[in-house]
Amino acid sequence: MKRKRLLEDLKVDEKNLDPDFWPSVNKTLLSKEDLQIFEKRETAVIMYLRGMKNSKIFDETQIIAKELRRFIRRCLDVDESGLIWGFRALIPKKRLADYNRKASTKIDLTPDARTSGLNGAFSKLLDNYPDIKEKIDKAFLQRRIKIDEVPIVQGNLVHRYFVGLCTKSGIGIHDYPFNTKDKAKRSLYRYLEKLQEEHFGEAAKKYGNEASRRARLLHIDEEIQQPMIIRPYQRVQLDGHRIDAIFTITYTTPEGDTITEILDRLWLLVIVDEATRTILGKHISLSKEYNSDDVLLCVKDAVVPHKKRELTISGLKYLEKGGFPSSEIPEAEWGLWEELSFDNGKANLAKMVKDRLHHIVECRVNPGPVGFPEKRGIIERLFRTLEDRGYHKMVNTTGSNPSDPLRKDPEKQAKKFNISIEELEEITEVIISDYNGIPHGGINNFAPLDLMKQRIERGMEPRVMDPDKRKEAAFLTLQTTRTVQGNVKQGKRPLIHFYGVDYRSEVLSRSPALIGSELTLVVNVEDLRAIRVFINDGSDLGYLTAGGHWGITPHTLRDRKAILKLKEKREIFFSQYDDPMLIFREHLKNKAKTNKSARNRLAQLNRKLDQLVKENESVTQNNSYNQTLNKELSSHRTSEEVKSKKVLRTIFH
Repeated sequence: MKRKRLLEDLKVDEKNLDPDFWPSVNKTLLSKEDLQIFEKRETAVIMYLRGMKNSKIFDETQIIAKELRRFIRRCLDVDESGLIWGFRALIPKKRLADYNRKASTKIDLTPDARTSGLNGAFSKLLDNYPDIKEKIDKAFLQRRIKIDEVPIVQGNLVHRYFVGLCTKSGIGIHDYPFNTKDKAKRSLYRYLEKLQEEHFGEAAKKYGNEASRRARLLHIDEEIQQPMIIRPYQRVQLDGHRIDAIFTITYTTPEGDTITEILDRLWLLVIVDEATRTILGKHISLSKEYNSDDVLLCVKDAVVPHKKRELTISGLKYLEKGGFPSSEIPEAEWGLWEELSFDNGKANLAKMVKDRLHHIVECRVNPGPVGFPEKRGIIERLFRTLEDRGYHKMVNTTGSNPSDPLRKDPEKQAKKFNISIEELEEITEVIISDYNGIPHGGINNFAPLDLMKQRIERGMEPRVMDPDKRKEAAFLTLQTTRTVQGNVKQGKRPLIHFYGVDYRSEVLSRSPALIGSELTLVVNVEDLRAIRVFINDGSDLGYLTAGGHWGITPHTLRDRKAILKLKEKREIFFSQYDDPMLIFREHLKNKAKTNKSARNRLAQLNRKLDQLVKENESVTQNNSYNQTLNKELSSHRTSEEVKSKKVLRTIFH
């Protein structure tokens, strides 16, 4: 066959005809005999592709034209990955494809016949009986399309299952595999080893969830292929971590008794800058599982300029070089990042979270693959550091696992020392502030804050929020629409109904023309006492106030939903003259005696009310309620006298 015709028949891309770009062979790994054979073949193939005559090639290598054409075909064939074999195909005894047996597998039942002459018999059996192959594959890889269609088999049972399939398929005793000593047991296991290699991810499922998870993780660092992240606020990571410690809540029961009970473990959410490892913001979630509100509060803490907490724990103090970027670096005040990376948690992917990140932070969102914390290695390592430097040193730590020697009855210790949420927040504040001021091995022993300052001084300043938008930066707002209700025949003035409550204003009441029209509502989900409304052309109609106590008592959208659900289930009752929040708190106190989730929910309410009293925000119009509120707060806040006696060594090991 002529050279041109051979290459045309192979339909090879011209770029593959240049042996300089072929996959190579490490000749030092070949034996002396194999090396001599390989080099002759290599020389012959190169001469052929360079246009040398067959006679000259034979004189040089002693390889005939027919054999040479076979080598050319092997070299230009492609492997399973789509790459041509190249010089690899010239390695002596190198097999490029499985052996395809053509001879019969029916052999006389003699002792010698059972041990030889059956090369390729197993592959031929599977080719002739595809149903056996399909069921063996499904059973070994644990593929179950229908219940009981194929059993899940393990260990030696797989061979028994294989023999049973051969019997059911009508294979005679003179045929393979029944004419072998072990009924093809070794051949079956070799096939299963190969099957495991070809379907690595599926095979790993047989060895547990962790093996399956790791098998799905391709060890190709995508970050290496991307430009290095060196600019502050270029990309940040957000994640939540369940704190390795137990904390308590102290409250007064409806019967007037003051008790201390443990809470469900709490969550710490942080946002960390990838380039400098600086923690930008944090938030402690008191929920059993953190939600979208917690995510947005963490985002808010990272953007709004930070204010140091007043520490009440004796002996606890800030590291002088520590702090948060928004308070220590003027250029980072109201700083905004370009990209936010987080996992596919339900809270992170909530519609409101995406909306606020788009409209307020104006950043890209990069959810990572599900179940692969390795892709967010920076923040995962950060949580371990925070635990080692802080929470694991506390007497109430749970340690990193149930058998951790640091764990010494954390529930008992938490109750004994009454380690509260307020103290947790102080400790967390100091741990994170100090972390930003301590040299970090991952950034050439720079302190995160120092590195960020240096790079910003070199001109890598982050985007900052427009000053005109800072007052209106509503991180926890929800935009929705409602139809104006009212009826002139019944004398019912215009109003808006939102989550079980009527909202009114003097302006809306004097606008009967709006009855039946749709208004846009901008709702602060952290405070539903008033909502802002706009008409269709964008004109501001001002604020509407909720009716009754709903317009007086501070409460969140989550609070109202919980209250309305309890009322619907007839677990609580209240009239238009009652304060739903007080009744809700009493309900939680009753449940908190035996229910951890109720304690966490009660702790959330207490923290919110505590913030309102401390910051003198949202002063209500009902003095009797104020007195009740202050009385209630005293039941869950530790007095200054008690706090002053809790020195640092009583909390830490």
